[in-house]
Amino acid sequence: MKYAILYRSGFIVSISDTEPTEEDLAPEYLTFEEISDEDAATFESSGESMHYINGSLMDKKSYRDYIEVRALNEKIDKDFPEDLEGAKKVVRKYFANKRYQFEVGGIDVGGLAVRTDRLTVSRIYQADHLASADPTFTTEWKIGDGSFITVDATLIGQLSASITAHIQNSFSREKVANQGVDAATTIEELKAVEW
Repeated sequence: MKYAILYRSGFIVSISDTEPTEEDLAPEYLTFEEISDEDAATFESSGESMHYINGSLMDKKSYRDYIEVRALNEKIDKDFPEDLEGAKKVVRKYFANKRYQFEVGGIDVGGLAVRTDRLTVSRIYQADHLASADPTFTTEWKIGDGSFITVDATLIGQLSASITAHIQNSFSREKVANQGVDAATTIEELKAVEW
C-alpha cells in the first residue's frame, strides 16, 4: 500500500511509500489517503494531473464529470428538494448537454483523430457521397495538427461509418439515461442515474 498526498480537493501532489507525517503535510491544506500500488503506478506513469476522491483515481475527464455531477446534485438539493418532476427536467437537460458534448467531442478512427462537430460531419458525409459515386475519388484533408492527408474513397467510407455509429451511440446513451430519469420515483434514485 502507498499513500497519495493530496490537496483537500483530491488533487494528487505526490505518492509516498510511507505514511506521511504532519511535517510532510505542511502547509495544513495537504492531506493523504491510502492508495493501491496499482493506482499509484498508474498515476506515476501517466505524467498527467490526477485526483483521488472517494477511493477512485480520476484523470482530468473523470474529474470534470465528477464535478459536473456534484454541481447537478447540489442544484437539485437546493432548488428541487421536494419537486421530483422539476428535478427530472433539470436532469434531462443535463443529459441532453452531456450527449451533445459527447457527440461533438471527436473520435479516433484507426489512429486518426476525427472531429465530430456538425460542420466536419457534414463535410465528411458530402465527401462520402462523392466517393460512393466514384471509387477513384481522392481529396486532400486538413487534420487537427494542421497537416494534410490524402483521403481516398475507402477511408472516407470508414470515417463516415464510424461517425454514424458514434452519433447513434451518443443518442442511445442519452435515451438510456432518460429512461433512468423516467423510472426514478425519488430524488435519490434520480441522482443515481448515470450517463
